[in-house]
Amino acid sequence: MAEIRTGDGDGGSRAVRSDICARLDEIRGVVPAERRPELEEILEALRGSGDPAGPQAALHRLLRRCGVAAGLRAFTRGAGIGGLPAAVEGHPVVEAYVCPGDRCDRRAPARNQPVPETCRLYGEPMRRRRLS
Repeated sequence: MAEIRTGDGDGGSRAVRSDICARLDEIRGVVPAERRPELEEILEALRGSGDPAGPQAALHRLLRRCGVAAGLRAFTRGAGIGGLPAAVEGHPVVEAYVCPGDRCDRRAPARNQPVPETCRLYGEPMRRRRLS
């Protein structure tokens, strides 16, 4: 089976982690209860500091076994999610909540959001950062 890649080097890994974090609730929703321990084991490996390629490939295979034909690709940027959402009313977004450990490139707009979102992959509050 081919590897799942969304870019070169660590940037691609960061993008995939970002997509998994942003859509983890949806991913959990398609994995039946009897396969949840396997999912949690994969997520734990993905949270580790090692090469994420193995856990990403394992997640892709698990999703395919759970009936998601595109596997992990169904939950990545090409499937309709991107980084920072478009600005509202033509005003640029100047602050965003970012990954608490700088492990991925997920960003959530901070405008009118006093409470940070939670990183779904690591369970920590995202941190606010000024973007320029």
